[in-house]
Amino acid sequence: MVQVTEVHAITSAGRSQSAQSHDRTRTYLIMMGIRIAAFVGAFFADGWLRWALVAAAVILPMFAVIIANAGSERRSAPSSYIDERALPAAPQERDAP
Repeated sequence: MVQVTEVHAITSAGRSQSAQSHDRTRTYLIMMGIRIAAFVGAFFADGWLRWALVAAAVILPMFAVIIANAGSERRSAPSSYIDERALPAAPQERDAP
């Protein structure tokens, strides 16, 4: 009987926790930089633009947390590269008429 062990692809391995944490931190800090720019812009703007910038600065932290934490999933990759059709048939299948 042929013993088959699965061969895992290195491409299916996830990124390290520290790399994921670094990416989340960077994304969050960029969005908080945009928030600060919106506050500063609201100080110098007039009319509806001022209120739009204030609203963006108030709402942005909620979206920043969601966006920063949402990107941790990887795309689906095969966990094994063994083609089951290429394996020899089991003895029961060979003896069947």
